[in-house]
Amino acid sequence: MQHLSAYLMEAPDLSDEEGKALYKQLEAAVDEWLRKKGMNDPTAVSSTFVSKMGGQPGMVRQIYTANDQGELREVFLEELTDDGNTFRTALRVVRSSLRTVVYITLAARNGHSVIRPGFVVPRCPEIVHKIRELRNDWHLGDTKLGSSGVRDMLDEADGIALATSIYSNRRRMPIVVVSTFDGDEYWPGLARQAARDLDALATVYRLGEDASWGLTDEVGKKLSCYSGAVRLYWPPIRDGEDVRITGRVWTAARLDFMDRDGKGFDRLRSDIRMLVMSAAAVGVEPPFEIGEIRTYRARMRMQELEQRGQSAAKELEIAKAFYDENADLREEVEALRQVIAQMKGGYQPHPEDVEAEEDVEADAEEDFPAPVPGDIRFYKKTYATPKYDVMVRRGDCGHDNWQPAHSADKAWKGIKRLEGRDDWSLVNHCATCEGGGMWRVRW
Repeated sequence: MQHLSAYLMEAPDLSDEEGKALYKQLEAAVDEWLRKKGMNDPTAVSSTFVSKMGGQPGMVRQIYTANDQGELREVFLEELTDDGNTFRTALRVVRSSLRTVVYITLAARNGHSVIRPGFVVPRCPEIVHKIRELRNDWHLGDTKLGSSGVRDMLDEADGIALATSIYSNRRRMPIVVVSTFDGDEYWPGLARQAARDLDALATVYRLGEDASWGLTDEVGKKLSCYSGAVRLYWPPIRDGEDVRITGRVWTAARLDFMDRDGKGFDRLRSDIRMLVMSAAAVGVEPPFEIGEIRTYRARMRMQELEQRGQSAAKELEIAKAFYDENADLREEVEALRQVIAQMKGGYQPHPEDVEAEEDVEADAEEDFPAPVPGDIRFYKKTYATPKYDVMVRRGDCGHDNWQPAHSADKAWKGIKRLEGRDDWSLVNHCATCEGGGMWRVRW
């Protein structure tokens, strides 16, 4: 079994009446989700069905528990995929005197015993979106999830505020930033789709160019995000007074390479989902109330058997053994889950995504100093996109056949994407160079 991701949404500080009302809303949302999956009776303890979405068979098992410790509904949903694997969603809705919580885990296993590499990239379950819609004050620990969707940052002050959030001690969730170039995302709708993919796992921001400059001023160029790039910021790591921000960036040049066959949008979504969901698999802990409610249920069952006298001695012995074994298995499963999730955390992109990525990124990732007035720099066009030419920095081609470039909009946009600015004084094109051409820019 491959553990893929985990979700935790909690509503603390509710009155007893509010907690019960929310628990009923959650049960209704789960029932509707199961109906859409294909179950005729969503309250059945066990049932098989044919998925209305993909036509594949599925199975549901449910456990309902209510005692002095609280209420617990557990749903275990297994569905076959088109490639013969089994995808498992385990959902628990918990109500205690302290809070109401939803805990969801995603896992997958092969249909047959086979040793081969595989990349299972799950999608956010629809039930997560439905639960998020019930209220806007869900929490993950001390972090308020807020409303779903993209948060737009347009002004320089917005970028400064985002920098404060990135370095916040209280942040427990990743931040994903999608920057714009000339007012557009690299792929239209990228931020909106990323926000849906990462619902309840990360906060997604869309940055205008002014906001990108504000962010850069606060965090520096190496942690900034601009010109259509996408960046993932993990929660800060603190060592005494030192603060370290880690993450991953997809520059415009990297996105160009990923889209070489027109599938870059899906590749990027898969990369981000895999990174964030793998981190959630190891970073999200199950609610302690689940264990308390289950343990109380088992203890009450044993007391019931004891009261039935010696005639039930054998049954009592079996129940106690099961109780002890179950506790041991919980610890073992948790340890294995952590190991698997940590191994998954080392995920790398598919081999075809990195075969030449280092060469493409060499110029884009190097920390070149910003141009200053009087600088003369040379750029080579590598290939064209519908909106701009992809440029890399190069040395002088050695030719002396430079011509004015008065109508080279795509080349200008490519240089601007690479340098992050367009305040040059002169742009010339080499009339001798072929294969994309060379450009000379005086700043």
